[in-house]
Amino acid sequence: MPSTDRTNVRRRILGTFGAVVLLLVLTTASAQSSGRGTGTTKATNYITFGATMSLTGGLAAEAKTAKDGYDFIVDRLNKRGGITIGGKKYLFRIVYYDDQSNANNAVTLYEKLINEDKVDFLLGPYSSGVTLATSTVAEKYKIPMVVAHAATPSIYQRGYKYLFGTLNVIDQYTAPLFKMAKAIKSNPPKTVAIMYENALAPTAFADSAAAQATKAGLQVVYKESFPQGADFAPIIAAALAKKPDIVLTGGYTLGMISLVRQAAEQHADVPMWMFMLGPTVPGFLPAVKRDAEYLLEPIQWAANFNPTVRDEIFKWTAREYSKVFNHDKGYLPDYHPPQSSAAIEVYYKALKQANSLNRDKVRNAIAKIKLRSFYGNVCFNSIGQESCKSMGIAQIQGGKPVVVWPAEFAQRKLIYPAPGF
Repeated sequence: MPSTDRTNVRRRILGTFGAVVLLLVLTTASAQSSGRGTGTTKATNYITFGATMSLTGGLAAEAKTAKDGYDFIVDRLNKRGGITIGGKKYLFRIVYYDDQSNANNAVTLYEKLINEDKVDFLLGPYSSGVTLATSTVAEKYKIPMVVAHAATPSIYQRGYKYLFGTLNVIDQYTAPLFKMAKAIKSNPPKTVAIMYENALAPTAFADSAAAQATKAGLQVVYKESFPQGADFAPIIAAALAKKPDIVLTGGYTLGMISLVRQAAEQHADVPMWMFMLGPTVPGFLPAVKRDAEYLLEPIQWAANFNPTVRDEIFKWTAREYSKVFNHDKGYLPDYHPPQSSAAIEVYYKALKQANSLNRDKVRNAIAKIKLRSFYGNVCFNSIGQESCKSMGIAQIQGGKPVVVWPAEFAQRKLIYPAPGF
């Protein structure tokens, strides 16, 4: 893709947050903060979370929505009056730094958050790669870190006590796809091609997908990695030469936009094409337009999931969360914002139960938590992985993502085989 096209795509996706942001402090009840603008000197007590976010660099498209999910729920909790711990009222705030999509930067910045900013608790960054590195900092200082955007299983398999994740791990991403594929009665898919970025989460996605495909009785006819910024044309051509019934692609949104455009240029004809992420992320559809039709993505959440379940804090259903988020942030959320919001809710409930800011007491409350949320049921297994919710699959139909699996929450039927580009 010409560099001018790539720049335009990036501008459309990143919007107003494309500039390097070195520090953002979220203080949603600003009229109460230290009495500024109110004519009073009464101080406000805060519980301060710290996090880095990839506000620039290759992960910025997804990280923007992740940050919005944190900010949205903190703002809403503060509007309710915050939280009372040990008889004292607190509001919430978040100190952010831009890690520029770089794990080494993030490690340094989490050290800064702990040692200089003196944050109380930690929230996760965006991506498995950045989380793998920064969670070691949290463990070193014995500070709870609730992460919302790190799906690689190996992150949770290191014996860490202070790390918890609100999302299903990546070995659950393709499981519903193969269940859905097995339910196809007429000319069901038999072969799978897998292409993936040479990064932590996409590699885990590809390895898990290959193992699950084989277990489901499908033949893996192609499996190759590519570097970030690759020319996708030869990779696509090699995969298509195997004539797969299913193509699985692991990578991040900006790269996936380029890949889809190059697939369209080759008039790729694939009956079922699923991406680790991309098609449902805000900015993807405007960038590729009609070329996104019929693409699939595994999703952690959708507004029509669990329609009768109400959040125990706000009493919202998933659909009501979506409506309020759209009111506050100006767009309908994909699954990234509610993942972040659920992480804050985990802290809220744990703080309530611990009735203390002591980090070990809060950590122990998180480990035992059972949260009923607009995001789904949240609880953690012995290694900190989410173990109480399941996933679904969305397909782009008519220019928007719709749930096609599981059947009980499906908005439309899966279109299979999909027409080619």
